Amino acid sequence: MLRSQEAGLVDRLDDLSLDESQALATQPEIRAGPSAHPRSAPLAPPAPSATVDKSSGHAYGATAGVMTKRAQMMALDPAVRRKCEATQVYFLDYYFDLLSYIKQRKGRFQKLKDDLRRVQVSQAQAQGAWRRYCSDESTYLRRRRIRTQEKEFHILAQIGQGGYGQVFLARKRDTSEICALKKMNKKLLQKLNEVQHILTERDILKASQTDWLVKLLYAFQDPEHVYLAMEYVPGGDVRTLLNSNGILLDKYTRFYIAEMCLAVVALHQLGYIHRDLKPENFLIDATGHVKLTDFGLSKGHLSTQRVEALRSKLEAVKNNQIIYRTSEEKRSFYRSLHREELTCAFSVVGSPDYMAPEIITNQGAGYDNRVDFWSIGCILYEFLSGYAPFTAPTLDEVWVNVYHWERVFEKPKFESQEAESNLTPEAWSLITQLITHRDQRLASLASLQQHPYFYGHLDLANMRTTVDPPFVPMLESEADTSYFDDFTNPEDMEIYKEVNHKKQQIEESMRTADPLPGTTAAADGSGNGSGAGDATADLGGATAGLKDDRAAFIGFTFRHRDFVPASTLR
Repeated sequence: MLRSQEAGLVDRLDDLSLDESQALATQPEIRAGPSAHPRSAPLAPPAPSATVDKSSGHAYGATAGVMTKRAQMMALDPAVRRKCEATQVYFLDYYFDLLSYIKQRKGRFQKLKDDLRRVQVSQAQAQGAWRRYCSDESTYLRRRRIRTQEKEFHILAQIGQGGYGQVFLARKRDTSEICALKKMNKKLLQKLNEVQHILTERDILKASQTDWLVKLLYAFQDPEHVYLAMEYVPGGDVRTLLNSNGILLDKYTRFYIAEMCLAVVALHQLGYIHRDLKPENFLIDATGHVKLTDFGLSKGHLSTQRVEALRSKLEAVKNNQIIYRTSEEKRSFYRSLHREELTCAFSVVGSPDYMAPEIITNQGAGYDNRVDFWSIGCILYEFLSGYAPFTAPTLDEVWVNVYHWERVFEKPKFESQEAESNLTPEAWSLITQLITHRDQRLASLASLQQHPYFYGHLDLANMRTTVDPPFVPMLESEADTSYFDDFTNPEDMEIYKEVNHKKQQIEESMRTADPLPGTTAAADGSGNGSGAGDATADLGGATAGLKDDRAAFIGFTFRHRDFVPASTLR
């Protein structure tokens, strides 16, 4: 199998030799555009009667055979299926990278010869240039062999703190690339059953080729941790922008919701559903445009443990009495709850403020990418009202509100005429067509573009080229962190106090193998709604024996290929 894949890749490369003396065979040229990557086209021409399964690169004798293989693949445990896919992708990438490197090296050698002829150097100068060329190529080749390590990154500042790791602003020492380096503890990820989610996030970041999604630069691991080095988006997240403004003006809301929709559609085009959309997941880049991140739950199906935790939580509270609150009450306590949501960092369930109800109430019939547009509708509502549509002082009450959404959902009321007029009829129309039954929900760019809220105001297909963002970050340098929390400031760190406390509890339990506080309550769906009891709802049996760390993260390593070696002429 690998030989046929290699042959297909070799057929796509042209003249891999550096010069005739190296006796490397001449091969066909790499074509520009999408077909340049081996996974975008069959690796080799199939037999006339064969059907090609593009997901695996194999040729089968008949369509029925392909469908049978696909069904068998989908029937595998998700972790096993991903290992199969990761192994195949590893070999495809390995050979493509190797043969591409040889072609690029030949190009650099040809450039050296052309430069030497053009400037008409002496024999001694030519020999000096040749020695420098050989030295640069040797250095470049050594770097290709070296595994990426944490020590290659100079940590500039901490910019984030999550349930199972930290995010740092870092500069790669050899290339001077600025990146956001996410460092996560392997055993903690396994303890919390988050391995598959991190692998999914890595896969999406790697696949991202659009400006709407954050891109992956490096993924690597050591015995204790896994790392994701992502492009740094310096403008902070939309939650910070919302916190500083309360209610956004309608014209600004229109811009951000339009770009959020474009980012979500870009993710759907990769074959993923986000399912955990909230303002914190949207970052603002240096130009003021939006990028989507945090893809941990972006998978075809939720894990069994997570689904059971969601269901048990819902079953425990769905029959509770609905508490109707005024808009002003919701607005007042919602502002105080924004920053406290970090206490759910270790929660399997989390806050369902933006979660479409069919994810947990319609599991038998399934759900699709329309759940993300429900979340967009909730964010739109929050932009214009100052609170999420189903907010409540406790998580239990939020769950009740989401379950009974048709009885709870209502148009917000305002104390000032200015705020009330800011919620236009067109905006409310769009909200009600997003927060609705899924068969009635708007869920495509075409339908959104035709809606009066966007039609005649924005061209969704050309947002980045035709529309000036309402807010552009004022940055002093590419490493500016002023739009993120200051982790050296005790006041900023106060909001992470509960997160750090829970992390210490889990780490201590990993050392002693004792049950974590709140485990029993979380498992049976009870709790006080604070999120503390949800911390370990899916940990059952996790302490009985963790998987081998390296085996659990097969296919994790990645390094982007945009690096250009030093010039050979000095």
